[in-house]
Amino acid sequence: MRQQISFLTQSRFYSPAFNAAIFDGPIRIYFAQYQEAQALKVYFIIQEQMKDVYSQVRDTFRRTDVNIFIMLYPSDEAYKMSFADLAQNSQIVVERLGRDFVVGVSGPISDKEVTTVYERVEEIVKALAETYPSSNLHLDYDEAFA
Repeated sequence: MRQQISFLTQSRFYSPAFNAAIFDGPIRIYFAQYQEAQALKVYFIIQEQMKDVYSQVRDTFRRTDVNIFIMLYPSDEAYKMSFADLAQNSQIVVERLGRDFVVGVSGPISDKEVTTVYERVEEIVKALAETYPSSNLHLDYDEAFA
């Protein structure tokens, strides 16, 4: 287990409610087991929307050793414990944990929020690709995410 994963489980972002996870390269989704359907929706929309560039995106993350931790909190209380004041303003918050990114999501989430989670992941990927360009990585983003 890499040091970042251990660091995550000891951070304020980790909740004892997380008893399941989906690991796919740099994207790791943590959730309570009963949230599996929501976690799979998040996972599949990321896969579907990024299918044309996913292998290149993985290479970028591999080169930079950065992960995206998507934390699907089972309740608003658990979410607020991790994100304090930021949780008051949004159901989805992005913060840094060392070199990695944490996307905190107050559950349960609707299909609209699943899309918003993907949009946050897309913004992270875009920023990372711009910071660490690769000659063969070309991402096509809408102006709304610029």
